Amino acid sequence: MYCVEISLFAPTASFRIPEYHTFQQTLLLPPVTTIWGILGAAAGFDYESIQKYVKNNDIKVGVTGKSQGRFKDLWKYRKIKDKKVISAVLTREFLYELSFNLYFSCTSKDVIKSIREWFLNPVYAITAGNSDDLAKILSVGEILEVNIQELDEFENTVLLGDQSDNYISNIDINNAPIMKELTAPQVYLLPSEFIFNGVERRVVRREKFTFVDIPIKLKKPIPGIKIKERSVSLL
Repeated sequence: MYCVEISLFAPTASFRIPEYHTFQQTLLLPPVTTIWGILGAAAGFDYESIQKYVKNNDIKVGVTGKSQGRFKDLWKYRKIKDKKVISAVLTREFLYELSFNLYFSCTSKDVIKSIREWFLNPVYAITAGNSDDLAKILSVGEILEVNIQELDEFENTVLLGDQSDNYISNIDINNAPIMKELTAPQVYLLPSEFIFNGVERRVVRREKFTFVDIPIKLKKPIPGIKIKERSVSLL
């Protein structure tokens, strides 16, 4: 199996949980659908095309990273109430100074080579959630040959499935930064595949993902890859 690491930085980012409306909380890292959107932007594909490309080539992705914190912003928008268009305000949560790495993996070296070339010369600007949250590509790694192995120690990443009953905290409280916010692993049921009918897009598959902030040790290891001593779960 072959893999390429893409390192990015976004001054601000927001990955809205789909069912949240008036208070739009952000996920700690981009979900898998956002990652495919990033790949599509680099390649110059629309979402339907990149979804087909990912599925046909059995591409897997992993993500690691962390931000310097979160903040909230008020957004004014318009909605229909009693057949009238009125103004309303919602609260949206953002991450600031988000550094994150994407790991694209596939059995075909040619596919990974294409992905690497797309990020070296992206067609469209890369964004971190919203269209105005621009992300900078810091580096595009070389193509690596990797092996799937059983891993049990993770931090600042996203794991496939519900791991809420499968971990113990692996953090050293005595050495933790005083100002750092510690967040327990959080599980979300998120869209992972869409069906398209013209401009209409509908969710056809949802999967559970565990977003991990603090260091944890899994009771039962899960398959993944090791990149530069980082444990990466493939989604």
